Parts: sequence; C-alpha cells; structure tokens
Amino acid sequence: MNKREVFHNDDDAHRLHISPPGTRTDPGTDGMWAANIEQDTIFAQLAAITKELHQSGRAIEPDGGLNQLKLLGQARSMLDAAEAVLLADTYELATKQAAQTGTQEFLIEDPLQTQAAERFGVDPQSEPLVRASFIAEAAGALRQSDRITQNRLFTAEGLRYLCKETLNELSQGTITTKSATEIVAQSQDLEPDNVQQLQQVLLPIARTGSDRSVKDRARKMRERFLPEPVDERHDRGRETRSVIWWPEADGMAVLQLRIPAEDALAILNTVNWHARNHDDPEDLRNEQQRRADILRDAILDGWPASEGTPLKARVSLTIPALQMLADPSRTLADLEGYGPIGIGAALRVAKDAPSLMAVLTDPWSGAVIDVGRRRYRPSKALKDLLRERDNHCRFPGCNRLPESSEIDHVDDWAKGGHTNRTNSQLLCKRHQMFKHALGWQSTYMPDGSVNWRSPNGILQVELPGSVTSVQNFDFERNQTPMLPASELPARIRRVLGWYDPPDAEVV
Repeated sequence: MNKREVFHNDDDAHRLHISPPGTRTDPGTDGMWAANIEQDTIFAQLAAITKELHQSGRAIEPDGGLNQLKLLGQARSMLDAAEAVLLADTYELATKQAAQTGTQEFLIEDPLQTQAAERFGVDPQSEPLVRASFIAEAAGALRQSDRITQNRLFTAEGLRYLCKETLNELSQGTITTKSATEIVAQSQDLEPDNVQQLQQVLLPIARTGSDRSVKDRARKMRERFLPEPVDERHDRGRETRSVIWWPEADGMAVLQLRIPAEDALAILNTVNWHARNHDDPEDLRNEQQRRADILRDAILDGWPASEGTPLKARVSLTIPALQMLADPSRTLADLEGYGPIGIGAALRVAKDAPSLMAVLTDPWSGAVIDVGRRRYRPSKALKDLLRERDNHCRFPGCNRLPESSEIDHVDDWAKGGHTNRTNSQLLCKRHQMFKHALGWQSTYMPDGSVNWRSPNGILQVELPGSVTSVQNFDFERNQTPMLPASELPARIRRVLGWYDPPDAEVV
C-alpha cells in the first residue's frame, strides 16, 4: 500500500451516489448495437490520433516535438477513458454473473469450496468478495497492483455512472486523467445535482489549466456542497490523529504526522522561521537539511534557544465576512498553504494573531480584489494583495507559497509595464527565470487569470488561487458557472443594494 494512501482510502464506492453493482447498465443493457456504436466511437477517436502521430514523422524542431507530446497526452487520456469504460462495464458483468451463479441450483457445487466459505464465514456471492476477486483478476490483466486497480475501478465507476461529462471530455483527450480522477474523488458524498455543478465549473478549467488548479477548486467546491457543517467534520477528522513511519533506502526513514491543518501549518511555519533566521556562515547545510534537523532537535531535545514561535510565523487566513453574515454554519475560511477549513478552526487561529488585515473579496468569484492599506505603504499593500489573491506562484502547476515567490510584472517594467494589481503576479525565482530568460510569455486576463505561452507556442491558462468561478473559459454559455452561493437574507441584500421585486417574499 502506498504510504500516502494509508489515510485516504479512495475506493469507498458507496460514497458515490450511484446505483449498487448488479443494477447498472452494461454493454448489453441497451442492446449490442448501441454497445458496438459506443465502442467504435471510443476507439475510433483513439485510432485517429494514433494515426496522426504515426504519420507526423520524426520531429526536427522543438515546436514539432512539443505538438507530438501534446498528441501523446491526448492519446493517453483517450486510452484511460477506454480503460475506465471497460473496467466499469466488466465489473458490472462480473457482479451479475456472480448473482446468477448463486441462484442456479442445478450447478454442481464444489464441496471443498463450500466448506471453505463456511469456515471463513463468507458468502462468495457477496458484493465485497465479488469486488475483491474482480480487482485481483483485473490487476493480473493490467499487470498492476491490486491497490492501483482498486483505485482505478473506483474512478471508472464514478466516470461511467456519475461524472459522464468528465468521461466524455477524457475520451476526447481534452482533459488529463489526473483532473478526471480528482473530479470523481471530490464527488464523494455529493448529490448528483451538485456533482453536475462541480463539472460545469471544473471542466472548462481542466481543458486549459493545470491539474493543480482543478484539484484546489474541486476541494473548495466539495467543502461548500457537503451538507454536514465543516466544523463537525473537522471535529470528527481530529479523531484520526496519528503518526506512522516507513523505512527507506540508505538507512533513512519517513515520519508522517496527521494532525489538524492549522496545527500542521503552525509547525511548518515555525520550522521555516528558524531555518531562515539561522545565520552561520560556517554552516554548510542547505535549507531543507536545516529544517529537518531543527524539527528533529525540537522533538528530541526541545526548541533551539531563540525567539521564534508559531505565533511569530505568519499564518494567513481569508475569512469571508459576507458569508459569515449570511450563514455562519456554512462559512469556509481559507488557510494559506492548505485550503478550506471550518470557521471555528479559523477563529481559533485568528484569536492569537498579533495583527489582522482586511481583505476584500469579490462575492461572485471569490477573488481577492483589495487589501487594507491603513497600516502599509502601497508596495506593502500590493504584496499583501497578491499574497491573498494568488495564493502561490502563478506559473502553471507551481504551488510554491508566497514566501518563496516575489512580485513580477506581467508586462515587463523595462517595456513600460506598471506596478499595479492588474499587471502584477507572484512568481518564484525559478519561474521568473523562465519568463524573463527563457522566453515564456504571460498575458493578464480580465478575470485575473494569466494566459501563459511557452517559447514554442504551448498555451495554458492559470487562475489566481482565490478565484473560484470561471469567467473567460467558455464563451458558448449564457451564464458563467459559479460555486454554490449562500442564501442571503433580506437585510444583507439591502446592504448590498440588491432589491427584490415588490411581490417577492421577504425572509
């Protein structure tokens, strides 16, 4: 079992709102003619893109090679979509076959097999055993581990029976398998209508953005859709606190700590504070080595003799005041470096903060659009704005935190670009080098997203971390898909200037 998966068993298919095995559609449900049409459609697209790759010949320029890599990525998505369909359909056939075998009394039973089942107290026709047996068979066919096949079957069922739009996009090669897997994973415990809205928001992002963008927004959406208040789930999650370890090569080992997110970030920020403020020219350790040594010494010998504490390290929280007024029980704060947490946990962190900063967010998209300026010079205010708006480095797929990033001009200062929020972004040093030295280009979009173009013409759109809706991704839609909104009582609607028609019911 993968160590990271010890705490995350994603194969609980009962958490997906789909019909139980044995009652779903399979290739023969709607007739073999329809099944063959679907089969031809899936593999015809894959065959076409494979043919295009074959006929394109060997690339002699970087742009040609990158285009072939793009086609390969599309082919991989199509192949994974075909695998998902086959896995889900074959499992359904296996489940129905097992049920049919159990009801055919004329079949000759193996007495030894029957005795073994009685001795173990199991029913060979039960769904969990049929599932386990099928996973073992499929793992053999795919030459994968049972664990990998188990996770893929879970994703396949979600795509086949719940997230059908996502499966369609995957089968066309327009999104990656990782994004599709994340959409299914975050659909657990959600009602089908909420899953539909989840797809409407995430699929336009998945077509052009990074997998990380999809994952971050999927987590936030799921938190908002879940019916159980987040603080209750957080309290239940605290019961899973634990420490595990596993050995690695060269006499090393990994220690994994599962604790509430606010505690984990406080520990991490404290370690980082000590590592950054360790000024010894004779110390040849790199920062990662210092961080590991500091944490080891703190646990075994006590904290080093200095003034760094979790409270002095910055823990950034965004608490939406409008949502708190509308419905405190449904309010989610955003913990920098982690994501959505319950308002109860956020207030516990905020009560010990040495200072607070007002952050203005767009109530529709969630994007940070301004920060309090009463205590800071404009340059400091801009830095705070970018920290809250972007959340991390704005290069596609990069998640380096603001501490590891700097303000960068989207349109270069040397070419007349201004220092303001519409021409500034956070970039880590590595990706500043990409932009300024390697020919990567970025263009600011009206919704706060940045359109990146690689030196050889590969385009990718990166949303700021605080944005939770889509503005410029799907021009065919009459309405922009949005995250679920809180119901606003009449008094808050009046504050915002939203006047209901005369015959509207006042709450």
